[in-house]
Amino acid sequence: MTTDPARIEFIVHDDHRLIAAVGTIVAHVAHRAGLTPQAEEGFAAATMEACRETFPLVHTNGSREGTLRLVAVDHPDRVEVTIEHMGEALPTAGLDTFVAGAVGETGLGISGALQGTKVDRVQYETREGVSRVTLIKYCGGQGLESKTGA
Repeated sequence: MTTDPARIEFIVHDDHRLIAAVGTIVAHVAHRAGLTPQAEEGFAAATMEACRETFPLVHTNGSREGTLRLVAVDHPDRVEVTIEHMGEALPTAGLDTFVAGAVGETGLGISGALQGTKVDRVQYETREGVSRVTLIKYCGGQGLESKTGA
């Protein structure tokens, strides 16, 4: 098996049933990277909450109507999930509000969900009308390396 990062890209429509599938995919990527079961579950839950909080901000006109684009990558030392959408910026996912513990529309907010699951880093950017939130969890490089030494 290779130690190259695995990359999964997918588009998710605003359907609560698909949010559960997002959690399953993220948990799989986190497991492959070597996170503990508790960290896998927490990282998946944070990603699902971030999706729920982002859907209300997606533009309802245009070719990507009602969708989020997700990219999940397992690097040797970390897992990254990027949530991308066209539309309104996502102020509750900024680093300043993450630290302050801002509350979003669901009552918990992305920042609360991320703090509760101990996501290690959040990156936020808006460029050319596309907003991106990247959730990062470090794993100490145990996942991919241990899989190659079988």
